[in-house]
Amino acid sequence: MKTRWNGLKKKFELDRMTWKEIEAAFAENPVVFVPFGSMEEHGPHSVTGDYLAAHEIARRAAERSESYCTPVIPFGYSEYFRGFPGTISLSPQTIKSVAGDIIQSLIEHGIEKIILVNGHFGNGSLLDQVARSYKREKGIMIGKIDLWQSISREFKNELYGEGINPSGHGGEPLTSVMQYIAPDDSRPDLIEASPVKEKWGDFDITHISRVGIDDVEVSMYFDMEDLTEVGILGNPSVSSPEIGEKIVNRLADYCVIFAEKMKTAETLINKK
Repeated sequence: MKTRWNGLKKKFELDRMTWKEIEAAFAENPVVFVPFGSMEEHGPHSVTGDYLAAHEIARRAAERSESYCTPVIPFGYSEYFRGFPGTISLSPQTIKSVAGDIIQSLIEHGIEKIILVNGHFGNGSLLDQVARSYKREKGIMIGKIDLWQSISREFKNELYGEGINPSGHGGEPLTSVMQYIAPDDSRPDLIEASPVKEKWGDFDITHISRVGIDDVEVSMYFDMEDLTEVGILGNPSVSSPEIGEKIVNRLADYCVIFAEKMKTAETLINKK
């Protein structure tokens, strides 16, 4: 057991620390993880709070790398899921303002190395904009990991079998992850087949915001209910808590490696 502060167990979650403990921790120039998620539908079988995954992965990574993490931001940009009850969507400007305020507060107390742990695709480009702005203006080192986009084709083959890809909203990998971290709240008994529309007029639908034209894809902005009645685009029937555990552990591994490399790196420009 790692100890600190008169023999007490060392803490890694900032919201569980006193300001004096944080002052001592920040004096060591640590990496701080800031997790972001969302609250939106994931089919009738899985909980709306996918932010739980970002929090769990950031918490594990902080402890294993002897870094620190903030509380998770539970809401994200979920505009295209608003037709389903329980979805709470923030505006793009709100997302950027919240992220910026968090980063600014950490900077004011001496933090120069920050990793954004993003558990929701819709947040990605917005967090990129904020990160670049603060990197340029303040000279801090700031990175981001998009959790679900970090699962490789090879790892999917290992999890589901060669050539099988059940990925998609309401499918994998989140169904398995939630069965692992929130087993009492998940409802695998409610998994059902979900007919998904493949055509919109003469367009071939390839994604919630993409359609095919000949051999290329172009943007077309659908809402989830335009494509499926139950909010499932992937295949949740292959999910299991055992798969979820492997995914959480692998993504936490990536975050630990990220933090360790960031610890030894120098900031790119002088802090202004």
